[in-house]
Amino acid sequence: MKSTAFSRERASGARAGLTRESVIAAAAEIADREGLDALTLASLATKLGVRPPSLFNHVAGMPALRSELRTLALRELAEALGAAAIGKSRGAAVHALADAYRNFVRNHPGIYALTLKATVEGAAASDAVGERIVSICASVLGGYSLGKRETIHAIRAMRSLVHGFATLEAGRGFEMPVAIDASFAWMVEAFIAGLERITA
Repeated sequence: MKSTAFSRERASGARAGLTRESVIAAAAEIADREGLDALTLASLATKLGVRPPSLFNHVAGMPALRSELRTLALRELAEALGAAAIGKSRGAAVHALADAYRNFVRNHPGIYALTLKATVEGAAASDAVGERIVSICASVLGGYSLGKRETIHAIRAMRSLVHGFATLEAGRGFEMPVAIDASFAWMVEAFIAGLERITA
């Protein structure tokens, strides 16, 4: 994934000079490491070493902060999916897309949860980013010559499969003595086989 100002700041934990970007980056770190419920203005202020009122110079409050995090999550997910799909087609591209999605959920569980909430205040601001994700998925699935409605069905099915698997995995829902990675690969292969059967 191409390094961005956000990702570099998140990785380095830079705290020199409070900015809107550094506030959002710190909030994302709390959400991902401690859980979305742990993210409050008080916990964010503590992490940044400032008093809570200082945060209002950069964010309007928790609803606005969550909206910013939702947009950030969608943007980073889009970047991960786009990078994964480059140079691949059909089955290889579907596997790469599914792997990238699963890894994003693993690495960013807190902010990922906000991508599922269409009711987040200001969510309309991230619609364009969400459309980019849909476009990437549609481009990958284009290798199967699906119709418009079938493409929508396929995007929904793929997202539901990977989201469900990654969510169960995060909750330690897989305890049977079979490799989890093998089960994930089998699931994706079954999805691909379905696409090939439909378009045969």
